[in-house]
Amino acid sequence: MIRVAINGILGRMGGELSAAILKDESLALVGGIDTLETFYSDKICVSIDPDEILNEADVAVDFSSPEGAAAIAEACRKRRVPLISGTTGLSEPQQSRLLELAKQVAVVQAFNFSQGINLLINLIQKAAAALQGKFDGEIVEIHHRNKKDSPSGTALLLARALLQGLGAPEEENIRFGRQGFQAERGPEIALHSLRGGSVVGEHQVHFLGSHENIVITHQALSRSIFVEGVLRAVRWIPSQKPGYYTMQEVLGLKT
Repeated sequence: MIRVAINGILGRMGGELSAAILKDESLALVGGIDTLETFYSDKICVSIDPDEILNEADVAVDFSSPEGAAAIAEACRKRRVPLISGTTGLSEPQQSRLLELAKQVAVVQAFNFSQGINLLINLIQKAAAALQGKFDGEIVEIHHRNKKDSPSGTALLLARALLQGLGAPEEENIRFGRQGFQAERGPEIALHSLRGGSVVGEHQVHFLGSHENIVITHQALSRSIFVEGVLRAVRWIPSQKPGYYTMQEVLGLKT
């Protein structure tokens, strides 16, 4: 049985993860860390002190804040507990904490834990390399009307993966939509965002050629896909050597 601690347990993702772990007989939820005062329920202890919870954990999972991610990385370093982190927006010093931890234990970091999205990243890198720049790439993403950020973080991940496959510089070749006059397009990738309704998430990667088009689409039908990906990482990480890993390694797509 794998004993799991959750940093940011009182957030939406933390709550969904804790519910899934409590239903899984192969996993045990030893407690959670959050910013509220320590309290106990009938099933779980939540503490502001990471050491209180990590003392009995085999794996820590982090969905908190940039500050919380850096703090749990330091606590895991002291206890030598492997860490799975999905917190976004880390500064360079905060990210360095995770990289330092990876010298001592296994660390999995991902900004999207969907198994399908990570397979899509692998597929488009291979497709872009095989097509040898003869096709133009564009990305369309669709999300519900209340999503705040645009483009989505996943669309940016896909754009970077596509440009890596093309062997093109990443940041300078990412565009947000298309407007105005441009005589001829180059290797740049434009991201097009649609917002409306209750769409959980859809991402389309278009390869547009002179005489044929290829469209690879991923549709998220439930937010549970992210929980399933995290649980796969939880089962994978205890047997790994110290190092920095992504979902690509967890899924066996990269060694």
